[in-house]
Order: sequence, then structure tokens, then C-alpha cells
Amino acid sequence: MKKKSPQITSHHLSEDDSREFIVFHINKRLLSSKEFKPYDIFNPFKSDFFAVLMVHEGSIDINLNLQHFRLEKNNLLAFAPNMIKRLISISDDCKFYAILYKSSFLVNANIREFHQDVYDLSVSGMPLYNLALHEIKILNNLIEVMLLRNHAEDANMNDAVVKHSFLTFMYEYAFLYRKYIREKNRKVSRKEDIMLRFTKLVADNFKEERSVDFYAKKLFITPKYLSEVTKDVSGKTASAIIAEMVIMEAKSLLSIPSLTVIEVADFLNFSDMSFFGKYFKRYTGVNPTSYRKTIA
Repeated sequence: MKKKSPQITSHHLSEDDSREFIVFHINKRLLSSKEFKPYDIFNPFKSDFFAVLMVHEGSIDINLNLQHFRLEKNNLLAFAPNMIKRLISISDDCKFYAILYKSSFLVNANIREFHQDVYDLSVSGMPLYNLALHEIKILNNLIEVMLLRNHAEDANMNDAVVKHSFLTFMYEYAFLYRKYIREKNRKVSRKEDIMLRFTKLVADNFKEERSVDFYAKKLFITPKYLSEVTKDVSGKTASAIIAEMVIMEAKSLLSIPSLTVIEVADFLNFSDMSFFGKYFKRYTGVNPTSYRKTIA
């Protein structure tokens, strides 16, 4: 009987599960502080919260479900809890806002009344680039209100003001989403949509399914077209993306000292350790045992 597989690290908005919403103004030094020490965001992780990042100085490189995004000044990115996130790098001069919120906060803030676009941007992992200065100013002002009130001592006023500012921010973001994303060339948008749905499918199924055929059938396209799309959008073939997700999880599991290599292979549904070892070495250049020694 197989053991239940350990999951990629999942970060929580608060240790006691009491927080539903937090706004941070972050720089590289803060990310290295004690406050952020428990959050190993430079390794793959999931979360129990949604997030919106908005950069106003410097740059950030981040992976979402293996897609690489570079965010620079006045760029925004939203992502959902089940996405596999990893911070690749942050410039020394980088400063950015991070709005973190749980699904319960959306319910309490009457998210059900939102236009579909608001929900779309909350879960899409779709960045916004090249916003106009007046658009950035509106978003910045709303974030500053949330930042100040979220850390105020008056809890009742805090709750009301933050929620209204948050709703206004999300509506404004939805307007910009329609303006900048939906007006793209239809062919490109379709490819991006396929890429997003593919990476979500991979994140949900890679432990059991590693064939391109499986994902192509789920997307109702041919394997050849799926690989053409992923190559155009990400520069990687569909099989390479699947393998990257498998290897990312394998490395995460191998970093757990209590697990044997055989157990890791079993958790990832490889038929035996030999097959797992060959697969791992094919994509990393070393076998699982040797890799484990390098991180010990």
C-alpha cells in the first residue's frame, strides 16, 4: 500500500490561521529578515492565499507553474493558491507591494458580486505590463490606503476601509485586465490560454501522468499542436514542462531526510527505483542519491 505523498511546501497567511488579508511593502532586505525567514520562497511552494504583486522599483523574476515572468517597474501579477510558485531572483533596488488574501476574505468582501473578469485575474497568473502613469497612480493610491488601514489599531474601521479599498482595487485591476489582456491578438491569447490550462493540468496530474498524449486529450488538441503552443509561449516542449514539474517535486521530496529514494520513487508513481533513477539523471545529470548528497 502506497504512502500518501508529501506535498510541496505550503505557506500560510498566519500560523494560527487568523489572518485573511495582509498588505506588505517589500524590498530585498525585508525578504531576508526574520519576518520572512519561515517563508522559503526561493524554493517551490504553494499557499493558502491569493496574491497580487505590484513592482514600483527594480525587478523580480518569478516562476508560476513553471512559467517564467519578469516583473519590472509598474508591472502587476496575480496568482492563486494552488499554483506552484518560486521566486527566482530580486534586484537589490527592488521594491514592491504584495497583497495577500484568502478565499474567505473574498467571500466576506462579497466577491460573488464581482464581474467574471475579477475572478479570472485572481486565478490566471496573467501579468499586466506597460500600464499608463495615471493608471499606476490610481492603483498605488488604493494600495497605500490598504497598507495604512490594514496596520491601524482601529480594527472596525480597519476592516471596513480595507475591504472597500480592496474591492475598488480589484475592480480597477479588472478594467485594466480587459483593456490590456483581452485586446491582444486572438491567436496569441488562445495560445496563452492553452498554456495556462496545460500547466494547471500538469500541476494537478504529474504524479500519475507523464505523457503528452494525456494532456493533449484533456485539452482536446493534438500532442503535436500542444508542443507547438508550449514552445511558442515558453520556449519549452510539453514533455520538457512535464518533466520539469516531476523533477521539481522529486528534488523537494529528496530534500526530506526521512524519505528513502525508493519511497520518493513510489510517491511519484515510478514503477521501480531504477526507472526513477534513470529519469532523474536524464534531466539533472546526476542520480537521486548523488543529488541528495549535494544538498545534505
